[in-house]
Amino acid sequence: MKEEIRAILLQHTDDTYKEFSASLVPGAKPLLGVRLPQLRTIAKDIVKKGTVGDWRDVIVGCGGENEDIYFEETMLRGMIIGYGTAPKEISCKEGMDYLERFIPQIDNWSVCDSFCNSFHFANRYRDEVWEFMQPYLYSDKEFEVRTAVILLLSQYLKYDKDNKKIPRNRYVKMEDILLNASNEKQSVSTKQKYPYLEKILKALNREFKQGYYAQMAAAWTLAESFVCFPYETWRLLAEDCMIDSWTYNKALQKIRESRNPDKEVKEFIKNHKISV
Repeated sequence: MKEEIRAILLQHTDDTYKEFSASLVPGAKPLLGVRLPQLRTIAKDIVKKGTVGDWRDVIVGCGGENEDIYFEETMLRGMIIGYGTAPKEISCKEGMDYLERFIPQIDNWSVCDSFCNSFHFANRYRDEVWEFMQPYLYSDKEFEVRTAVILLLSQYLKYDKDNKKIPRNRYVKMEDILLNASNEKQSVSTKQKYPYLEKILKALNREFKQGYYAQMAAAWTLAESFVCFPYETWRLLAEDCMIDSWTYNKALQKIRESRNPDKEVKEFIKNHKISV
């Protein structure tokens, strides 16, 4: 099966894309140069059409002598887990087993983020996946932490208690982040509608010393939280904040780079940068 999958991948290599992608994922396994849309098509065919047999065997058969050689093999495996665990008939135990098997394979931001964004299994078993991810969230390993944080961003932060996705605020104005009775009252309602919001902000309110990609994940998630929940996120950043200065400043930078906050908010945010 491994050789069969590798042969399929080799049919879709692009040297120009390979050279471009290699510069974006330093330290990753050797690249073949298969574009992401093509990888998604291959993954869907493996899961839905059984083009190389049972998709489960692709997951179970990794590691040891079957270790991935190419970047795209690991990326493809993550996509297969995402598509394969999406149907409701996949049990919590089975999906969690695949998650546990795959996390040690993640060694770069691209595989991490692609996998987390496709792992909609977490939408069905929120509490179970949340509890399972806690050791990874507080791990000392860079990509275990990044995986946990990006899962919070992609599968938890933007979903309400009915599993409906929140749209980003079109604009964030100063009135949205000021401490006052009106915003406090609205915040109570927001936290009831989005039960994981407080948990996520609490999990992010700490130092991230595991490495650049863990810090970037935390900063990105804080910035996304700000444009979705400006009042609650700013309360964290402005009061009793325990985030390390690099991650804190990077979060502020990403907020300012967003199109959502207006000019007044961006200038206000800029003035809160910590001098290092």
